[in-house]
Amino acid sequence: MSGISLKNKNFIDGMRLFEEDRKVDPEFILETLKEAIAKTYQKHIDAPEAMVRVVIEKNEMHVYHQLIVVDDDTETFDETLDILYSEAIKLNPEVKVGDIIEEEVDFNEIGRTSINVAKQMLKQRIKEYEKQRVYDEYKDKEFDLISGIIKTIEEKFILVDIKNTIGILLKSEQIPGETYREGQSIRCIIKEVSKNSKGSQVVLSRGDAMFVKRLFEKEVPEIAQGLVEIKAIARDAGERTKMAVYSRNDDVDAIGACIGPRGTRVQAVIGEIKGEKVDVFEWNDDIGELVKNALAPAEVRACFYANELTDPSLTPEAIEEAEKYNKRPLVVVVDDEKLSVAIGKRGKNAKLAVKLTNRKIDIKTESEIAELGIDVDKEVMDFKADQVRIIKEREQKKFLELQEEAARRKAEFEEELAAQDTGFDETTLEEMDEGKFEEVVAIPRENLAEKVEEVTAEEPIEEVKEEVKEEVKEEVKEEPVPEPKPKKQPRKPLVPKTEYKSKFEEFADASRKEESKPEPKRRKKKDDEDRRVRAEDLEKKEYDEKFKPVYSEEELEEIEAYEAMEEENSWINDDDIDFDEYEDYYEEN
Repeated sequence: MSGISLKNKNFIDGMRLFEEDRKVDPEFILETLKEAIAKTYQKHIDAPEAMVRVVIEKNEMHVYHQLIVVDDDTETFDETLDILYSEAIKLNPEVKVGDIIEEEVDFNEIGRTSINVAKQMLKQRIKEYEKQRVYDEYKDKEFDLISGIIKTIEEKFILVDIKNTIGILLKSEQIPGETYREGQSIRCIIKEVSKNSKGSQVVLSRGDAMFVKRLFEKEVPEIAQGLVEIKAIARDAGERTKMAVYSRNDDVDAIGACIGPRGTRVQAVIGEIKGEKVDVFEWNDDIGELVKNALAPAEVRACFYANELTDPSLTPEAIEEAEKYNKRPLVVVVDDEKLSVAIGKRGKNAKLAVKLTNRKIDIKTESEIAELGIDVDKEVMDFKADQVRIIKEREQKKFLELQEEAARRKAEFEEELAAQDTGFDETTLEEMDEGKFEEVVAIPRENLAEKVEEVTAEEPIEEVKEEVKEEVKEEVKEEPVPEPKPKKQPRKPLVPKTEYKSKFEEFADASRKEESKPEPKRRKKKDDEDRRVRAEDLEKKEYDEKFKPVYSEEELEEIEAYEAMEEENSWINDDDIDFDEYEDYYEEN
C-alpha cells in the first residue's frame, strides 16, 4: 500500500515559504505534520487511545495502526487496540501474545473532514511555534536599540517591521510633535516583550529615557569602552533630558567625551530626538552636590534634609522609615528671584531632578527659610556629616563585597587545582615540604666513583658537597684551553717565468705609464700626527693570552676539513694541466 507522496509541488513550496519567510524549522513542520495525521486517524476511528505510528521515508508518508496481540479467549477485547492471536498469526506466523502488529492505513478511508482537522491543527501549532520563537528572540533584547521600517500608521499606534516580526510603537511612546510616514526608517528601543493567546507582542519606544542613553552609547566610543558611564538619566520626551555621567579614568573628561569635538556627538543625538534639549553634568556620590547639578541652570544656595519645620507631615516614624532606604526628602534653598528658574516651565526642571536623584525635593526661597526660623548653617553641616558617613559605609560595603568575591574565586581555583592530577603522591609532596630533597651538584664523571666512596664513609653530606664544588671549580680553572691549529695559507698560483717580451707588450706598457697620473697629495690635517701616534701605540700593545680565540675540537675539525677541500679544488692539483709543456714552450722562446 503506497503512502502519501511528499513530492507535491504545493507541499514543497509551502515548506520553502515557512522556512525562508516565516523562519520555521522544516523538521518542526514534519514532526507537527506526523502528529496531526496521527490525531486525525484517532478521531476518524473514534479511538483517542489508539496507537498510531507515522513514518516518512523516501519522500513518502506512511501511517500504521498498531495493535497488541491478545488471546482468543480474552474478555476485554477492543478492536481499535487489540488483535486476536488467531488473526495475528495469519499476518506473521512467528508472532506471540503481547507482541505488536502494525497495519498500514489507507488514506482513502479517511474523510475530507478529518483532513481539514489535521490542516487546522498544523496551522495552530505553527502559530504557537512562531509566537514562542519571537518571544525567545526578543525577550533578552529589552531596551536594546533596533532599526525598523514603518509599515502602517494608525491614530493610536504605528506598526514597524523589525527583524522577523512586527513591532508596535504606541502613541504614548512616540516623541510629541514628531511626524512619520510609511516606508520611513526609524530607530527605537525594545521596551517590552509580552506573550498572550494572540501571539507575542514587541512594544517599541522613542520617548523613553533609555532611548537617549542608547543613542549616546552608540555615538560616544568612551561609553562603549567602559571609560565613561551614564550613572543616571531622566527625560521629558520632546522637552528636555538630564544626564549624569561619570569617568572611570582620571585622564578622560566625561562631559567633554559626551559633547564631542565642537559638539558633534551631542548634536547627532539631538538630531535624532528632533531638537530636544540635553543637559549633561557630572555625577557625584554626595546627594547634595548631585541635586545642585541636576537643578541647573538654577543656582542652589544650600541643601539639607527635610524636617518637621519644612514639612509638618514628616513624623519621626516617617523619617526613620525613609532613612532605611536612603530616601529621606531634601530641602533646596535658592534666591527669591531664582525660584522660577529652579522649578522650570510647568515644573519640568524640578520633576526631572526628582526623577534623576530618586528623591523628593522641596524647593524654598531664602525668605521662606528665614520665616520658618531654620538654622541653615547647622542643617547643612549635619547633612554633610551624614553624607560623609553614608559614602564611607558604601565604600566599606563595596570593599567587603570585593573581598568576598576574591575569596570565592580563590576557593574555586583551589578546588579546580585539587581536582587536577599533579603527578605527585602525598608522600612525595610531604617530603618536598620538609625539605628532604637537597640541591643536586654536578660532579665530573671521572670523580663520581671517588665521591660516592667518600659519602659512604659516613662523612657529613654538607662538607662533601662543598668539597665537590671546590674541586669542580679548580678542575675547570686548570683545564688547558686547546689552541687552534694555524690556518693553512692557500698556495699561490704558479706563474711561468719568462724574459721574452714582444714589441706589442712593450708598446702597451709604455702607453700605460704615460696614461697613469700621480695620485694627488693629501693635505695634512691638524690631527694626523695624533692618529699616527695612536696607531703606533696599538701596534705596540701586547694582548693577553685570554683574548686569543678558543675553538672546540668540532670547530677545529671543521676548519681542517674546509682547508683540505680548498686544497683539493685548487687548480694547482688539476691533472689536465701539463706544466712541463709550458716550461718547454718558454725555453724554446
